[in-house]
Amino acid sequence: MILIPFVSKNVFGLIFLMKLLTYKKTFVMPNVQELKNKRLLIIDDDVDLLMLLQRILQKEGYIVETAASLPEAEDILSFYTPKVVLLDININGDDGRRLCWKLKNTYSKALIKVIIISGYDYNTSRAVLFGADDCLPKPINLEYLLHQIKNFSSDSKENMIPFIPK
Repeated sequence: MILIPFVSKNVFGLIFLMKLLTYKKTFVMPNVQELKNKRLLIIDDDVDLLMLLQRILQKEGYIVETAASLPEAEDILSFYTPKVVLLDININGDDGRRLCWKLKNTYSKALIKVIIISGYDYNTSRAVLFGADDCLPKPINLEYLLHQIKNFSSDSKENMIPFIPK
């Protein structure tokens, strides 16, 4: 055991040093599959909404990437595979449903869950035609969004929990 001379004269300092030398912090490495299930991509041209959702979801423990245009989203999807995508319908005049269709019909990306968000009066049954797993109106009910992301992030169907508002 190494003793520092100026600490050895002080009994409390010696006790502190001994505790410090023997202190072992246990760090549990997260499961790789759990980290994959925490990956999200948000695609919206409203930068304020992007930043707000990113902060909220990161605070909830998710790994979040954002895109403000469809070409940017396609670039991100070439190297980043999210578990859930939040996708606006109208992104700078482009149709977000096309990207949804592409994601759902590409073999490597077919397991990605897509939640369409829209400021327009949009029918949920029409979202299903493009392969979307859910459709949320703007302004977004944050409690419901977090619930759906949690459900879609889990791998098993048994973990699907019905939404009960508080």
